Amino acid sequence: MGTNEPDFPLDPDLDFTVTLGGGRGPAGHPTRDDIKLLSPDFYANFEELTKWMRSEAPLYWDDATGIWGAASHELVSMMSREWHTFCSGQGSRPESSVPSMINFDAPEHTKRRRLVGNGFTPRRVADHEPFLRNKVNELIDSVIDKGSCDFVADIATPLPMLMIGELMGLPESDYEQLLHWSDLFATGGEEIRAEVEHAVFAWNEYIMAKVHERRGGDGDDLVSLITNAEWEGEKLSDIDIMFETMLVMVGGDETTRHVISSGIAALLQNPDQLEMLKNDLSLLPSAIEEMLRWATPVRNMNRTATQDIEVQGFKIHKGDRILLLYPSANRDEKVFADPYKFDITRTPNDHVAFGAYGRHHCLGAPLARLELRVLFEEILRRFDTMQLATDGPLPWRRGNFVLGLNEVPVTFTAKDR
Repeated sequence: MGTNEPDFPLDPDLDFTVTLGGGRGPAGHPTRDDIKLLSPDFYANFEELTKWMRSEAPLYWDDATGIWGAASHELVSMMSREWHTFCSGQGSRPESSVPSMINFDAPEHTKRRRLVGNGFTPRRVADHEPFLRNKVNELIDSVIDKGSCDFVADIATPLPMLMIGELMGLPESDYEQLLHWSDLFATGGEEIRAEVEHAVFAWNEYIMAKVHERRGGDGDDLVSLITNAEWEGEKLSDIDIMFETMLVMVGGDETTRHVISSGIAALLQNPDQLEMLKNDLSLLPSAIEEMLRWATPVRNMNRTATQDIEVQGFKIHKGDRILLLYPSANRDEKVFADPYKFDITRTPNDHVAFGAYGRHHCLGAPLARLELRVLFEEILRRFDTMQLATDGPLPWRRGNFVLGLNEVPVTFTAKDR
């Protein structure tokens, strides 16, 4: 690890997949044929199916794949906090486990989080606000005279990549390719597995060239910080750096993009809420929290039982995998009054869009909140009117992991400047 040469030309025979098995459903457990927790079809009909799960089987056994689903806010929160019993160390995805921070428990998770977290301190995040505000206005300038745009393609997609690319010190000319890789890494599902595997090798070749250039330097971009940081005299290996930088890119790009898209769509579908926000900008912080609850782009994370344990009358066996269904927790009728209403004044708003408040609470939460605040400040400052350009349903990405709207066509008028 002390040399300048990459020690990780990615071995094509490496396999990070996990074999899942069913056929051991608990007796008396209610089931439905249309609930298959890893199927994109489940996420295409998520709200209806998880509403049934919270009512009839908040801890649901999916016999087809041999995993549990936790649908209630209580279960998601408990399993996030009780990391000794429900660990991340056997993979945050049920189908695979790669060596990155979200797939470890303490003490390795603590080490990696601190190494990567040096790039996400409140001061470092705040220092980038002028850059961010400038980029927001450049994006608005590119569409404002047209009177219409696809908010996803023109605003929500480029903005987070501009921000995380800047933090990582990656050239803007590469962002189109990075967005393609990020989409593949985040979407999930067996349907695109071969494409994802190809993208992993391409990302490895790309980022290792950057690591080689920056190893031993004094750069303060995230790639340099992750490459050169030490913990008790040890640095991350190249395979660790490859997966940690992948996590940073995907986490910084995908999730915020989908909150932006769902947030603007929710405001336009609820014009009373938009008007309320226009008339009282002090509501923006609570509006952002409601956008986060409403969107919850990370559909699930996996935990693995470290011991036999009984939960809500069912025995979870050591080694069982449990999907924490975050959007379902954020629609839990026992926690949120009128949970299917978009309410920018909602308080309290104990959402789990960044994961419940355990050790794996999202490291980039302050950055996401900054991006959302600056963007919506500028939208409210520069646009006079804005409406959806369609009366039909908005199309969603198909997959089983990080999901959001594919298109949000809008029309608008600008304020006089």
